[in-house]
Amino acid sequence: MAKIEEIFFLPPMAVARLGGSDVPMASFTWLEDPSLHGAGLTVIAPAISLDVLADGSVRPFLPAVLQFRDGNLLRPVAPFFELWVRSDGEEQPLTLQFLTENGGSLDAIQYSVVAANRKAARRTDDPACAFSASIQVRGDDHAKHDLLASSPASTAIDQPLVPAATPIPLGSFQVIRPNSSVAMGVNLEVLRVRFIPARGEVYGPKSADSATDPDTGRSFPLVPPENRILNSDAAWMHYTSNGRSDSPEPSDTYDGADDNSRRNRSFGIVDDTCDVLLRANVTIQNKTLVATARAFSAPPDFAPDRRPFCSLAEELLDRDPPARDSKEDPQDALVRLGDLFQRVYETASLANLDMMRSSTLIMPRSSEGTVNFPRMPSVTFPDTMSPKDPLFDKNDDLTSPPSSHDQLPYASVAAQVHGPMADTDDLELFLRTSAPRVRSIIRPAYARFKDLRATVKTDDKPDPTQRDPRLLRDAEHDMRMPPYMRDSDATPLSLNRRQYEFLMQTVEGLQLTGRDVRAAEPASLSPTRDHRSRVLQRFSAKASGSNKPAAAKARKGKGRANTRPKGRT
Repeated sequence: MAKIEEIFFLPPMAVARLGGSDVPMASFTWLEDPSLHGAGLTVIAPAISLDVLADGSVRPFLPAVLQFRDGNLLRPVAPFFELWVRSDGEEQPLTLQFLTENGGSLDAIQYSVVAANRKAARRTDDPACAFSASIQVRGDDHAKHDLLASSPASTAIDQPLVPAATPIPLGSFQVIRPNSSVAMGVNLEVLRVRFIPARGEVYGPKSADSATDPDTGRSFPLVPPENRILNSDAAWMHYTSNGRSDSPEPSDTYDGADDNSRRNRSFGIVDDTCDVLLRANVTIQNKTLVATARAFSAPPDFAPDRRPFCSLAEELLDRDPPARDSKEDPQDALVRLGDLFQRVYETASLANLDMMRSSTLIMPRSSEGTVNFPRMPSVTFPDTMSPKDPLFDKNDDLTSPPSSHDQLPYASVAAQVHGPMADTDDLELFLRTSAPRVRSIIRPAYARFKDLRATVKTDDKPDPTQRDPRLLRDAEHDMRMPPYMRDSDATPLSLNRRQYEFLMQTVEGLQLTGRDVRAAEPASLSPTRDHRSRVLQRFSAKASGSNKPAAAKARKGKGRANTRPKGRT
């Protein structure tokens, strides 16, 4: 028997997305647009997917097209989780054969699934306003099991929001039946489970029938009659963010928050999003090993071909960085930075900068009703992102006509500025020639705890290379990149610490002196120029009778795995 050290789920966490269709969304992957007019932008392409059959087994297939909805019903994103094992120092999928060869069996596996929605409980600080579902499923049970959620039983004080007699479906869970075959490169013997999220519906009390738009006076429906099942006496029905300092940010993201006629009181509405904790107890070799994973149920992604500039992986790495980063080739660093700036462009292409600027800056951040800006504490709203703003680039006035005549001039300028920097060649030129501008216009990330000063005053002068959440100036919005975007705590959004330091280190590395520039020619950090240099050296080598130029030897075997070069050719 193998020496089993650990079992675990892959992926350890996944995002599911709500959808009312009974057909889950097929898999897809991100690629660069290969067409000339695509200019290397991100597109999506079908990937091998798994269709769950009636007996609980799966059939791999490659979809010809990607279909996101069936009529008016969106297809849900329902992630699979695989069980893996670390045995004799090696990691491999946990298969039915491995399980039986080591004294285990499917009926000796116990899965537990807990799905919960605690958003109303968090706002009201009342556990009775949470609702959750918990099930246990054996490894040889391949039926689909519904996750029916209700609130904790009432006490003399607390009233349960979701009665047990009328639970809210939060999705379903299924153990996939393994079989001893391989199809389309997929090992069907691997132990898999699947979480299918809910349909994307809302629920409320009997009173949640309709409401009136305070701006237009028009009436609109709130909750379908069949979903008006919540307890009208629960604390969620009376919640308001008025006068509360402990409300989650954004504080107005609940139904009823903008209805001044009711003092912004909650309509008592909840949805069927949830967080899921998945646990597997595997009894093998007379011992029980445990694996855990999480799923996050969220609304549909209406821009699947656009990537955020800060991914979940980057956020986790920022919180738990390696003790020492491996040395990176400067050209590889520029390619990786080019991918970051392409994601920045993709984010900017979805953002209405005009709306964000207006909604952020019309709300006063001080008792004087003004927003504090560097060297201009009394700046008024119309002057932000204008020549009167100290951060404005007066040498390149992008807000002059014709941009100023656009319906959304700032959003137009954002796309105009970030589009070229999605190309690695243009990005290299900009970073090499505009280092002072880059240092001033990129908002620094918050400092690590170990780098914060022991004590500060709220009006102390900020550090230009890092922010401190205790400083008033560091918590206020301005036109530094990304402009007027809110972080989860309502302060200005920025790159994370590792991204910011990586950018600034790359900028420093691109600042070549006269001698350095001559030494770098004709090769360059740009992938396009580097390719051109090697072509020229090949021609030179052929002319001199050599068929192995020095540059070709130096670069032999040097791969570019997991990179996305951005140069246009």
